[in-house]
Amino acid sequence: MQPKHENSKFKKWLDLLQQESWQLELIISGVAIFGLVQAIEPIVKVMNSIRAKSEGEFFLGFISGIGFTAILISLLSLTICLIIHVILRGLWIGAVGLRYFSGDIDYEVLNYTDKFKTYLKKRIGSFDKYIANLEDYCSLIFALSFLLVFFFISFFFSIGFAATVFILLENIFGLGVQSVLGPILVILFAIAYLMTAFDFFTQGFLKKKKWLAIIYFPIYRLMSRITFSFLYRPLLYNLLDNKLGKRILAVMVPVFVLGLLLFTLTIKESNYHIDRWDDTVEYAKTRNYYDQMDDKENTYVSNAAIPSNIIKTTSLPVFIKHKSAIENVICKLDSTLTPIKDVRGLEMSGFRIQLSNGRDSMAYPNFKKYMSLLSDVITIKLDSLEMPAMYIAVENNKGQRGYETVLDLQGISRGHHVLHLARQGIRGDSLVVRDMSKIPFWYYPD
Repeated sequence: MQPKHENSKFKKWLDLLQQESWQLELIISGVAIFGLVQAIEPIVKVMNSIRAKSEGEFFLGFISGIGFTAILISLLSLTICLIIHVILRGLWIGAVGLRYFSGDIDYEVLNYTDKFKTYLKKRIGSFDKYIANLEDYCSLIFALSFLLVFFFISFFFSIGFAATVFILLENIFGLGVQSVLGPILVILFAIAYLMTAFDFFTQGFLKKKKWLAIIYFPIYRLMSRITFSFLYRPLLYNLLDNKLGKRILAVMVPVFVLGLLLFTLTIKESNYHIDRWDDTVEYAKTRNYYDQMDDKENTYVSNAAIPSNIIKTTSLPVFIKHKSAIENVICKLDSTLTPIKDVRGLEMSGFRIQLSNGRDSMAYPNFKKYMSLLSDVITIKLDSLEMPAMYIAVENNKGQRGYETVLDLQGISRGHHVLHLARQGIRGDSLVVRDMSKIPFWYYPD
């Protein structure tokens, strides 16, 4: 049986579809732009929620951070490309309409001098040539829109793959093995990434040199699987065998990388008033106060939070975000709380089946013991005064799990105060005290 792609009818159909593809391009671009503009905000909200819940968990935090960056950059690049495509395609339709009305450019009617007439004929040429060039640019940019998405996903996926290898080495074999294999893998990965990047940006230089191609071939095959480049390779090579395609590809990638970097530009207002510090006595972070976070949907509690930076009542609720490090210390303090199987991490909650077998009632006494040990793990001081605390497990209005206590401020002087929160952490086989948050606030009871 003759393969479908060699069938003459299939080739004729493709030729016809190619001529009429501009209609499909416009429909897809319009629908995609509308969908992307509507989808970016909820996607950012969901991803920020996931990142907030995985904060403090290195592996989950890193993977969610890589995934979030890849998705956001891909969506932005696709939106920008499709908007450019719609503008150029609109210009092309306008040019076609103008040709129907006015025909080709008649340089004689313009009555310019010979110098300008010769220059314009050379630089502009016929109007049909202008329309043909616009058509080529529109089709190429439409194809590049989706090709760039694959480029960015491949780039971030390869980074995530390398990080996962190092984390698995540490978790399976321990730091000792990683300290030996780690530097070797770093060098090997660095060589593979640099060679792949060099070959990509030089549009196949390593594939053109005989001896370099022999060395690069196994690396190319490995990286094509790590980056999933085999999914979009036909598009890429079909662009590279065309002079215009090579030129646009060479310009588009660095331009889009530069354009995406421009999104990170901000105005630095002060040499001292910056928001990258950890919690300090002098700096009030938005994420430490619920009333300030309410106006910012994508801001979540990092370590701890209180209702406001101005407290007007004699009671002060304090929310402390749960982190696996807290649970690790509790299990170290009481080994009977260490589960047989650690189920923390990713979970397919949509496919979970709950069976009532008494496990919840059996686990509750352990949970009570777990909560009673929190006061041994977490220390709260108001200025220099240690405050007694009893905790309950809660979920805040941001959907974050944690622990809540209420401090009695009766008898505390009016004015400026600082809430110091610290917890025990594990370093090797011993416990050490780590700062969690320093939350300044003003106390003026009514």
